[in-house]
Amino acid sequence: MKTLFHGKFHATAFASLILTTVAASNAFAGQEIASLRGKSSTTSKAAPQKSQPSKVSIDDPYADEELPKTNDSLEGLNRKTFKFNHQFYRFIAKPVAKATVFLIPAPVLNALGQALENIESPVRITSCLLQAKGKRAAQETGKLVLNSTLGIGGLWKPSNKVESLKDVPAEDIGQTLGCWGIPAGPYLVLPVLGPSSVRDAVGKGGDALLNPAQWVPISNVKTITTTTQAVVENPDRMDTYDTATRDALDPYIAVREGYTAYRAAAVRK
Repeated sequence: MKTLFHGKFHATAFASLILTTVAASNAFAGQEIASLRGKSSTTSKAAPQKSQPSKVSIDDPYADEELPKTNDSLEGLNRKTFKFNHQFYRFIAKPVAKATVFLIPAPVLNALGQALENIESPVRITSCLLQAKGKRAAQETGKLVLNSTLGIGGLWKPSNKVESLKDVPAEDIGQTLGCWGIPAGPYLVLPVLGPSSVRDAVGKGGDALLNPAQWVPISNVKTITTTTQAVVENPDRMDTYDTATRDALDPYIAVREGYTAYRAAAVRK
């Protein structure tokens, strides 16, 4: 199972972006954002008209931006799925997350998560190549080799000690489609998996095909890998969900706007 927030971006980073989006929306409530297009009115040469200073604070990072409108043509269905997911998280996923953290030591969970990330290296390498990002593809390949050998299958990440290999932005097929100019399409809320879009939903299928765990012709291997990934990632997913929705006036909007902005930024990286 993929993470609640699609892609291999850190859950805490996504939660921070959601909170930033909500804060920005509240700050601009009831205000008009001036559109600065460099147009000036023509006046006589004898008495040139002076431009008026902007009343928007220069400290405001959003002052010269127009916030894009999210395509949510399926909002009715999405809200019903969001409501279902909320109950599922509340009564099933969160109790499982608490039990996981209680029963499994943090170092073990961390090692398992790193091993699963290492297995998914072909997804990131292929995505980089399809976007003509040769340097990143080479970095991901270097991480795969180093972590698979010295890191014993990715249980440890010696690549983090190599300056050129740490903090490499993750890539996936959804981002690749965006890089090719394919629009995100309508926003989607998937059952259990959470926020997505038509483009990212298609990308999830591509990610699954590139995951080596799906290549093994033994059903138990696929089941074990998928179950392990769901259990390992679940605590972070629930922490992120709680952070994103706890103080939001409309949790659905908070998650939607945070997710779409986050994925748009990921495509631009």
